[in-house]
Amino acid sequence: MALPRIDVPKFEVTLPGTTDIIKCRPFLVKESKILTLAVESENKAGMLSACKQVVENCTEGLNVENLPLHKLQWLFLKLREKSVGEIQGLELMCGSCQTVVNYDMKIDDFDFIGNTESETKKILINDSAGFVLKYPSSEIQMNLENMNESEILSSCIEYIFDDEEITRPNNDNIEEIVDFLESLTIEKYNEAEEFLSQLPTLANTVSWDCTGCANKNTIVINGYEHFFV
Repeated sequence: MALPRIDVPKFEVTLPGTTDIIKCRPFLVKESKILTLAVESENKAGMLSACKQVVENCTEGLNVENLPLHKLQWLFLKLREKSVGEIQGLELMCGSCQTVVNYDMKIDDFDFIGNTESETKKILINDSAGFVLKYPSSEIQMNLENMNESEILSSCIEYIFDDEEITRPNNDNIEEIVDFLESLTIEKYNEAEEFLSQLPTLANTVSWDCTGCANKNTIVINGYEHFFV
């Protein structure tokens, strides 16, 4: 006997900063298992990998590997909202007396902090040459603290151009890319760093008065780790 086919409802979202409409479906049991294993790992890399896998499973025609972190997080939260609900219960601790309060957080309360207008920036060296920077992928962004400035910038180069050719980074020319960046003037290097300093983050600022000592508390919740279970 053939097993019954289960139709899963689809929905669409518009990817922030673009006009791209992404077709999605809610989490299934298999995605819940992926998230549970990620929580048990207590590892940020594991959580990122699980988040990417779930987003890839639940969307159509999307290159998840190249998504910057803020878009990956946003998509994950939208999927979770349709799958589990828009409210996530949290326990918040007072910074003064350590009293714990229960708090219901709405996914819609999250917003972007930083530059979401453009994910690329063209920097001209002269009239005919320059380079284009792009926001790093989520995997690169999660490892920024382990990279030096030249490694970070080289991983964000989309291409280098002059009036004769365009060069894109690959495994064979990475040293040349780093040499190129280190030969920039301080002005151009600072311009590149300023662009990357405006990387967007997805965050929610929560304020509450402690029921134990009346202390006014504020916490910025950033990311998706609180939404895995």
